[in-house]
Amino acid sequence: MSSLKTATLTGLCASLMLSASAQAASLSFYLDQSNVLADGSNYLRVDVADGADGAIDFTVQVLGPLTGIAAKNFGIQSFAFNVVPGGDAEAMDITGLPKGWKAVNDRRMDGFGRFDIKLRGKGNARLETLTFSITGIDGDRPEDYAILSTGKSPQGHEFFAARVAGFESGDCDWGGCGWSKGDGGMQTRFALLTAAGKGKHKVDWSRIWKRDWRHHMDRHWDGDWLQDCITSGFFGGSTAVPLPGAAWLFLTAAVGIVARARRRRA
Repeated sequence: MSSLKTATLTGLCASLMLSASAQAASLSFYLDQSNVLADGSNYLRVDVADGADGAIDFTVQVLGPLTGIAAKNFGIQSFAFNVVPGGDAEAMDITGLPKGWKAVNDRRMDGFGRFDIKLRGKGNARLETLTFSITGIDGDRPEDYAILSTGKSPQGHEFFAARVAGFESGDCDWGGCGWSKGDGGMQTRFALLTAAGKGKHKVDWSRIWKRDWRHHMDRHWDGDWLQDCITSGFFGGSTAVPLPGAAWLFLTAAVGIVARARRRRA
């Protein structure tokens, strides 16, 4: 084999090893399950990677299917994950949390089961991207935190779960029979009638309330309590994010070259 081919093969092998090492040092997953929306959409992405000084860095990001329906005060309200059996990480080992957030041990996430560590923020501290780190645990790796939930889990056991609030899905424009401030809504009529009631004419509140409530229920009752408009929900997942197509092509080509070189030498 010529020196040029040898150098090329050596470079490809080195690149292949570096690529494999990078993949081992970072894991990415989609949260594609939900208790209120359709399963199968990539609602959030979780990246778990080796950080500086032995830390494990988490990045949790809301994706298009939710940002596309974002409303006021939108973002992640809580996030939870598990620790490998025998692992030492606890809530006290979480660092770098945003203002208004805290970590607690052993909590449930609606139908996705029980998790070892849960992070939660106040209503005004919701985030589209949540970042934090686990520090002070010797020898831990990203895969130590990709562990299925435990306990009863009607939605299925998953590696991660998050609650996202502040979006609008479904029939959220209640218009003439809703509670919104839109033209003709109950809140609008309430304000108008209150003003009228201050004049000479008295208002029969019971009649108006029964009429509007009956109209509202006729339009919006579907067997569940006013579930036409969904504004928050829980999302879980364990689906690995696939490698980009270019990376797969590179790895396949590198493996093929190595295999051909070995056959020639044989």
